[in-house]
Amino acid sequence: IAVRSMSHLYYTVEPGVISEALLHQCVQEQGPEGEAGRIARSEGIDFREVNTLRLDFKNILRIEHLWQFRNLRRLQLDNNIIECINGLDQLVNLEWLDLSFNNIEDISGLNALVNLRDLSLAHNRIAKIQNLEGLTKLQTLSIAGNVINELENISYLRQFTQLQCLVLRENPLAEDKRYPHYVIAYIPSLIYLDFCLVQEDSRQTALAMFQDMMEELALVEREQARKRLELTAAQQKGKTLKEAYVDGLAGMALFDAMFEEDKDAQCFRLMPEIPVLLDSYATKFEMVCEELKDIGLRDLQRRSEERVVLYASHEETCTANQKVSVRKVQEFEEMKQKLKGSESSTPSHEIIKQLKDAIDRLYHKLMQLEMLLVEQIEEVAKDFERNYSELVSTFLENVQAHMTRLRDLENAHHETVLEKAQMILEKFIKNQLDIELPDELRVLMVDKDTLVGALNAAHDCHLLAIDNKEDSIVSRAKKDRDSLIESIQNSELKHNKQKILKLNSTWSNEGR
Repeated sequence: IAVRSMSHLYYTVEPGVISEALLHQCVQEQGPEGEAGRIARSEGIDFREVNTLRLDFKNILRIEHLWQFRNLRRLQLDNNIIECINGLDQLVNLEWLDLSFNNIEDISGLNALVNLRDLSLAHNRIAKIQNLEGLTKLQTLSIAGNVINELENISYLRQFTQLQCLVLRENPLAEDKRYPHYVIAYIPSLIYLDFCLVQEDSRQTALAMFQDMMEELALVEREQARKRLELTAAQQKGKTLKEAYVDGLAGMALFDAMFEEDKDAQCFRLMPEIPVLLDSYATKFEMVCEELKDIGLRDLQRRSEERVVLYASHEETCTANQKVSVRKVQEFEEMKQKLKGSESSTPSHEIIKQLKDAIDRLYHKLMQLEMLLVEQIEEVAKDFERNYSELVSTFLENVQAHMTRLRDLENAHHETVLEKAQMILEKFIKNQLDIELPDELRVLMVDKDTLVGALNAAHDCHLLAIDNKEDSIVSRAKKDRDSLIESIQNSELKHNKQKILKLNSTWSNEGR
């Protein structure tokens, strides 16, 4: 028994469940009729082939068990008692979704539906439009008959640049006299509002009414666009540096990371003369890192070019081999047609014998060509492996050389700082310093052993950071090199097996 109250259905019976049996029943009922339907039922139902599914008026409380419908385009879940939107993440091909006449209070669980174009959330209990960022292709949105109060919430929909049809009536905000013009002004792509065509004069009136707000919003959006471009560029740069194995080397990145692990670094900066030494060290350190970064980017380009050469050589070799194979097959087909034309003058057993001999010759010739192709591809792969490995080895030699320079800089800096610090300690003990040392530095100036121990610990920390960076670069470069070469070898092996199996299958069929 169902009663309607406040545009919602409340059921006195137990909530329905989206069970396997219900899904099979709905798919069968909604599937093809007649002979096509009988064949579909006899062969079984594959949910992956279903494009449209109606689950309306089923008293459903919870959305579940729909993950099997990977290719679903249209889903109807209206007139149920659904309270929470979930269980739809796998339906990434969905284009049309009806969730109207349910008990939904919050919009959620929809961002994975990146292909959704038409969404109905009408007649629910929704108070705020939100959590739809992933629906970049949204063209139609019906959210009428809810409890949306704030007119300003409409500005959220401005991000959906393809939104053409919007239905908002029967919400409290629709009672605001500014409502239609506010919506039209904030959503420039809108063509229909509440099933009415947006006239050009209405659009101009709306823009005039909210001119100041629109100009301010335009400035904000331009700034946001600029920041997005900067973020995208930074992300792309970071990705490129990572592919070149030199991420964390640009500018002062490694230097700063090295001193982040040094707990006493800030204290030593407070020591007289040390900041000047540190600045000089930082400048030289950054220069070496930048050199290595540039080498990494250069070598990344060289490795990319080597891969292009590999693919081009592979394609050229396969194409040439295929042309010869096709010509041999064509010659065989021509000979077969001639034999058929001589059936009236040549005994059938003679024709069969000649045909079998021709098939054998063709088979052996194609196998020879395939073996030749295998040898040629192996040679191409070996050339690539040799050249690519040499590029990686050269890069790693540069890495090791530059990391050695960084360690030399660290050692030289440490020796200089150690000497200066001990001189300052002597003056501090004799009260000959012209400045007052802060308390955190005084803790390290208790005696020579304490000071030297702290400086040596910082030195070890710096060297460890350099070693770790070198180990990371070397291990990643070698791993990627080995993985790439192995994948090429496996790919060729798989291709050759498939080709030979196909040849054997074709030969057997022709022989019969």
